[in-house]
Amino acid sequence: MAPLNIIIVGAGIAGPAAAIGLARNGHHVTIYERSTTGQEVGYAFRITPNSDRCLKHLGIDTIAGGAVPANNLRIYNSQGDLITEANENTDPEMAKKATSVFAYRPQLVKQLMDAALSSGVEIKTGVKITSVNVDNTSLTLDSGATVSADLIIGADGLHSAIRPAIIDSTTHFPKRTADQNAIRFMLPRAILQNDPTMSPLVSGDLTMFSWIEGPAIIIVYPVEHGTLFNVTLCHPAHLSDQEANKEQDSATATSYNNKVSFETVRDVHNGWDPRAIRLLELADPDGFRIWKMMDMDEIPRCSRNRTALVGDACHPVLPHGFSGASMAIEDAITLAEFLERDVDGEEIPALLELYEDVRKPRVARVRERARESAVGGGVEGRAEYMQFLAGHDAVRFAKERLAEYKRERA
Repeated sequence: MAPLNIIIVGAGIAGPAAAIGLARNGHHVTIYERSTTGQEVGYAFRITPNSDRCLKHLGIDTIAGGAVPANNLRIYNSQGDLITEANENTDPEMAKKATSVFAYRPQLVKQLMDAALSSGVEIKTGVKITSVNVDNTSLTLDSGATVSADLIIGADGLHSAIRPAIIDSTTHFPKRTADQNAIRFMLPRAILQNDPTMSPLVSGDLTMFSWIEGPAIIIVYPVEHGTLFNVTLCHPAHLSDQEANKEQDSATATSYNNKVSFETVRDVHNGWDPRAIRLLELADPDGFRIWKMMDMDEIPRCSRNRTALVGDACHPVLPHGFSGASMAIEDAITLAEFLERDVDGEEIPALLELYEDVRKPRVARVRERARESAVGGGVEGRAEYMQFLAGHDAVRFAKERLAEYKRERA
């Protein structure tokens, strides 16, 4: 069979991850990215073993790229009382196969993009998609040019330009606020180490520490070989909506780079553990960024004809579940496994249906768990859930389901 001509829209995490796998299967892959740099504004996230396993399959070594193993975790309540602590990556042999890590988004995107280029993927930045035709599998670009393919993959996030061509946006209005806002900033390790209040938290072997009170949480963890700490503050939206609404409308928000004042950040956490307040005081007051967290009702379908969605374009996951990037990576690896080197192009619609059948149940459970965690739940059954999440082998599962699909059609 002739190689497929595949267009991927979006160069975040899922886009280049899918591109690597598809290009290594011999297909011709082109990525179109709206930004001029090919990298989105972003901070950091957790990569659980299920997705680290996928990245290793693609040849991506997250730790070599600066990710920090998520070994020792400690959670306090807002008054500073220890609630729980845990140790991960305790099995050295298992860690060789898959590790739980904290990754800096720009660095992981760079690793993926570099690997995509090395695999022969063509990357075009500064390109905006103005229309999509799923009947003839083509895109119209802002230059006026029309490009066609055997397959289009929309990896362009929550505000996807591809999704309206797959579902009727006049009938389905899937985006909605999660009634929470998020604030993020970065802090150099040296600043924390040199502060008497914070030094005990960052000078030992503790990797992640957080404070939690109901639906409000502060999460702190290292990235970039441990030289930077990513700080994420999630809280009920009414506590900071006055400033969040200055910058973005809940229905059209597209930016994760809007400023918020130190005074607002401090007031949201009024009365919390002095260590948490000191953490905020040490930050650059111009470095706080705020956005409304967006959720999305489950949409009727994530593919149509020869066009499919992956990652947030299909199913955004609230950050409380530490799984948005992981689900996007699993999507990407599943599609790549289904679209083998010798795949018959006529089978693409059926294989995309298989992709949806495989991914929907798992992603639905992950999204629901994240919603529970967002309102202070998600504690019961944690061990069983973590096994479900982290123990999954997306590559093996995709191979098994593809083999089953072939047997049924034989």
